Amino acid sequence: MKKLTALTMTLVMAVSLAACGGKAQSVTYTMEQDNEGLKMTDTMTLNAKGDKVQKMEETIALDMTGFDDDTQTLMTEAYDSLVESYQAVDGVECTGSAADGVYTIAITIDTTGDAVSKLAEQGLLQVDGGTNGISLEKTGEALEAGGYTKAE
Repeated sequence: MKKLTALTMTLVMAVSLAACGGKAQSVTYTMEQDNEGLKMTDTMTLNAKGDKVQKMEETIALDMTGFDDDTQTLMTEAYDSLVESYQAVDGVECTGSAADGVYTIAITIDTTGDAVSKLAEQGLLQVDGGTNGISLEKTGEALEAGGYTKAE
């Protein structure tokens, strides 16, 4: 009986450890750019379990105040269309809003399903390598190489 209890306890512990798969962590990266008068601030947060990213959250603020009203209207229409493209993908939540010359896009991507591959197919997300599991470490390296700064 003691052996059966010990075996059961060992199996329960093994299953619970396997279910954890690593510690939960969250890392945030930011980037600011000025491209011909369009000022962009991008903040990306990667939520991971171990090295596997579970969810990506991104907020992009596009300051269009350097442009006239007609150009801002055209830019807003283009950003609204982009938001709609993200919203059409299962596993993605996306909102867009304009106020005082700044258009803000908020995107949340569940990376545990097939949203990443669907976004990559549509050209809405750049993915190097496969889309089956996103590495926190490799993504961080790629973001830093692309000009993002890791928030401490």
